[in-house]
Amino acid sequence: MPEAEVILRFPTGLIGYPDLLEFRLIEPEGGYPLKFLQSVQQPEISFTCMDAIAAKFDYQVPLDEPDAQLLELTSQEEAMVLVLVVPHEDLRETTANLAGPLVINTRTLVGVQVVLDILKYPLQFPIFAPLEDLCVQFPEGLLGFEHIKSFRLFEPQEGYPLKFLQSVEEPDIAFTCIDVASIQPEYEVALSDDEAATLALEEPNDAMVVALVVIPKDPRQMTANLAGPLVINCKTRIGRQIVLNTEKFPLKFPILSER
Repeated sequence: MPEAEVILRFPTGLIGYPDLLEFRLIEPEGGYPLKFLQSVQQPEISFTCMDAIAAKFDYQVPLDEPDAQLLELTSQEEAMVLVLVVPHEDLRETTANLAGPLVINTRTLVGVQVVLDILKYPLQFPIFAPLEDLCVQFPEGLLGFEHIKSFRLFEPQEGYPLKFLQSVEEPDIAFTCIDVASIQPEYEVALSDDEAATLALEEPNDAMVVALVVIPKDPRQMTANLAGPLVINCKTRIGRQIVLNTEKFPLKFPILSER
């Protein structure tokens, strides 16, 4: 959609700016995940923001009834969630406001700023976590690499939904993976009792599911292994590779083909 057409309307304004109801959403080339919200009425007023999932991949926004009615969302896929960002001269000190997210209906381009409990949702959430905080433990290892237990999980700039899983013990061993929900929204993983005990998931929303990706010489032919997904507990950073029936879940699911 051309930049000039992306005008978002916030019927109740933003916190501190109740009279500014329309904002242009700008995403500079090469700037993902950062975006800018510029007031239509007062162009000198703008805010830096970013996709909430890029700041915290297990982030979810509970909506009260008035906000839900205002947004008129017919499905979760219609919602875009942004968080306001406070840039810092030292990028490592940049923070995101998780207590006041912006939820936007991408169909109607109507948005609302949601006010959440600051005891649960920090006002200053560090975006760039320390390296050790990005470490995921796989007690059983991965198929063919059972001896490797610790991996760094990171997402390159402009790389979503692709991610990389790099061995901490042997950094030259790394895997490309992808958020399964981005290619198969209906995908579900049934866990055995042993697998459930390893992951210790308290609720489904605590789980992140990624699939390993094979990128051939022609990237348009890259595939995802849906028969051996990696399920990660976002709270504990414990993961496990699950083995599923290959007749139901393909080993080579085409990522870029028309579906």
